[in-house]
Amino acid sequence: MGLIEIARGCCKLAKFEVYGCKKITVKGLRTLACLLRKTLVDVSISCCKNLDAAGSVCALEPIRDRIQRLHIDCVWPRDFDLNQVNDYDVGDDESVVMSRNGNDDMDLKWSDEYEHRISKKCKYGSDGDCSYMPTNGYANGNGFWSDETWERLQYLSLWIEVGELLTSLPEVGLDECPNLEEIQIRVEGDCRGRHKPTQREFGLSCLSRFPRLSKMKLDCGDTVGFALTAPPGQMDLSLWERFFLSGIGELSLSEVDYWPPQDRDVNQRSLWLPAAGLLAECITLRKLFIHGTAHEHFMMFLVRNPNLNLSLRDVQLREDYYPAPENEMSTEMRVDSCCRFEDALNRRTILD
Repeated sequence: MGLIEIARGCCKLAKFEVYGCKKITVKGLRTLACLLRKTLVDVSISCCKNLDAAGSVCALEPIRDRIQRLHIDCVWPRDFDLNQVNDYDVGDDESVVMSRNGNDDMDLKWSDEYEHRISKKCKYGSDGDCSYMPTNGYANGNGFWSDETWERLQYLSLWIEVGELLTSLPEVGLDECPNLEEIQIRVEGDCRGRHKPTQREFGLSCLSRFPRLSKMKLDCGDTVGFALTAPPGQMDLSLWERFFLSGIGELSLSEVDYWPPQDRDVNQRSLWLPAAGLLAECITLRKLFIHGTAHEHFMMFLVRNPNLNLSLRDVQLREDYYPAPENEMSTEMRVDSCCRFEDALNRRTILD
């Protein structure tokens, strides 16, 4: 009943965040979304046991056409049945509802009626406001209508564990976001002890379906691995960077904020050669922020090819990730290195 009380007590609630709640369910969050459909535009769901990526998306279907900012954890479902959540039923809560005042009962009936009306509209195809199919077979194979659209979604934040792929994002229902402009992806975990991924790419190329996407923050700052020589059968951080950044050149990004993975044992977070080469393929990039160190040779990849990065005009190498040791000379961009890179950047002809 907590979510209903929140919805009733905060009838103009625009932003809702839930973190680490073990009891919240798809049905409970869906009820909240129904009751706050006219006002709720910013939702964050993190570390909730019963809400994986598909469950979170399904729960927010009532506000799909209104929500503007969203954060979910990319915990991909294993045996999640998308059809089950549309059989909306308060179940065991009914006796609790009847023992309380009539307002709670009215709210639940209103939410239930909303679900019933939406299901009827889906069934007869009379309203484009429904994206989630009832249990009648009218779907595209994964439980969603093929014309599902998150019309007003402008900002998407994702958390994903090392070793998982981003390519499952469209499969859980986030495949049509025509106005999505900014995405933040946080990759977290320990690469040490993990074998080489079976896929060559993390899956950034799947984001090319979002036509207005222009800003990306790829935060691998909490990804830990081997900066130098990795044990047999494992990859060092340079290869993990290639895995994470593969496909970024297919996106029309104007701004990238990148946190490279780190090796805490040697106190190092650096941009390696594969990452520099892949970032150089972003031909529409104007601003690039790198939170780490880099070799001057690698940074020159961003400006050396006259056919690439014709729009790049703002590059910042930020050493805000750790207090670098005074005697650390292997990867730091020193003053002379920065001056040479700045001169090379300014010598290029910028088209606009």
